[in-house]
Amino acid sequence: MLAIIAHHYVVNSTVFTLFDNTGPTAGSVFLQLWGMWGKTAINSFILISGYYLCTTRLTWQRYVKLLAEAYFYIILIKFIFVATGYETMTLKLCVKELLFPFYNVGNGFTPSFLAFYAFVPIYNKLIHALTEREFRFFLFGVLFVISVCGTLFYANVFLEPLWYAVLYFTASYIRLFPNKFTQSLSLSIVIFVVSVVMAVLSVLYNIFYSGNVPYLYVQDSHKILPFVVGTSAFLIAKNSRVFKSRVINTISAGTFGVLLIHANCASMRKWLWQDIIQVPLLYEGNASYSSYLPSGLYSLVIVSIATPVVVFGICTLIDYFRRIFLEKYYMKWIYTRWSDNK
Repeated sequence: MLAIIAHHYVVNSTVFTLFDNTGPTAGSVFLQLWGMWGKTAINSFILISGYYLCTTRLTWQRYVKLLAEAYFYIILIKFIFVATGYETMTLKLCVKELLFPFYNVGNGFTPSFLAFYAFVPIYNKLIHALTEREFRFFLFGVLFVISVCGTLFYANVFLEPLWYAVLYFTASYIRLFPNKFTQSLSLSIVIFVVSVVMAVLSVLYNIFYSGNVPYLYVQDSHKILPFVVGTSAFLIAKNSRVFKSRVINTISAGTFGVLLIHANCASMRKWLWQDIIQVPLLYEGNASYSSYLPSGLYSLVIVSIATPVVVFGICTLIDYFRRIFLEKYYMKWIYTRWSDNK
């Protein structure tokens, strides 16, 4: 989630419109490398979900819980922006927000994730009906069509909910059919390091030599490099020493809430990145708080590193209170009134 926030820090702040790749500066190169890991992190996020969900039963109550969380932040943040005059409420805006889970499917993480998530029970029936050989053939086939063809031949085969399903199948295969490759920590680390270096080099090459979009090979989560980096990062965590931490579990329970808050809507993106953090002005050295920081590249680096941590911390705290004072009670009511055996 920290990587996703760093990605939004760059791509949602409009600072990239100030970059001149015919004459890149140290600041523009740093920001493009700093914000290049968003799609990679999304892959790891879905892989984690798939790894655990493939052996459990997704109830409608659990889906309602996720949907209620999304709607809570949509309504709350929209109300705040309208009440403070930052945004004007219109009938079109109201309808758009009410249809949020369907309005932007395929063009945004949250609606695409909710669309993907609804089909998890079907995915589970499919993967448990396949033999290991059939599953492997199926998985390699869809990865070739979507990831390899989508990267090497620029095939237009990418649709977010479909790609999340492929990631779900990948994590399910890792969980259900472990082998010496997916179980090896050392191999996972080697693949991770090599793929990270290749991803960085691809961005640097596009900045300095090709004149193409810098994120050409990492801008979509189905590309080969984001997939390999995200999967190997996931495998490193999976294959590392098992431990339990109540603090980490409490914080991780709020990561989806962090996403829903800081990437909620266009108004939130403008308010957070342009008005509060002032990323474009910071890049030019004109932010209102620039006088309190070291000059030049140092201030850009300091703020860029600190911002994801601060945003993550504040949003985690907000979502913690939501879970304690709201979700805990309405989910208890739902489970009491509509249990699965009624």
